[in-house]
Amino acid sequence: MSDALAPPRFSPRALRWALVASLALNVLIIGAVAGTVCFSHKRPPHGFASKGPGLLGFAHTLPRERSDIIRQRFADAQPNLETLRRGIRDARAKVREALTADPFDQQKLDAALEGIVQAETNVTRDKVMMFGSTVSQLTPDERRQLHDWLEKRRPIR
Repeated sequence: MSDALAPPRFSPRALRWALVASLALNVLIIGAVAGTVCFSHKRPPHGFASKGPGLLGFAHTLPRERSDIIRQRFADAQPNLETLRRGIRDARAKVREALTADPFDQQKLDAALEGIVQAETNVTRDKVMMFGSTVSQLTPDERRQLHDWLEKRRPIR
């Protein structure tokens, strides 16, 4: 067999980076598919999501005028949350660009991956701060009820 017909040989280092890039791409694709499947359903009408997680699920246990306060806070926060979610999508697009760049630049990929971490941190921070500011609008009795409601829904460890 001549050298012209032999398959190209890659260094172990190049193969290792190709594996890392392949794994990162697979994680992104699986995350995108899972996100699409998990969040593509319509929200049930009031009263049907009482077993849902977090404050919105708890809101269904309150009288209508009190639960409206929580739902309004969530509605008011949606534009900002959507902007933050767009930041995650943009950060993921940068990772995809870095994965397909020729020549491959590890520093560019690392920076893009750090961008995803930062964008997801921003969304989490915003949600946690919204939780805190919304809970501050509850009465002491409602906060105790929320505590008990959340404790019942804690995952088994």
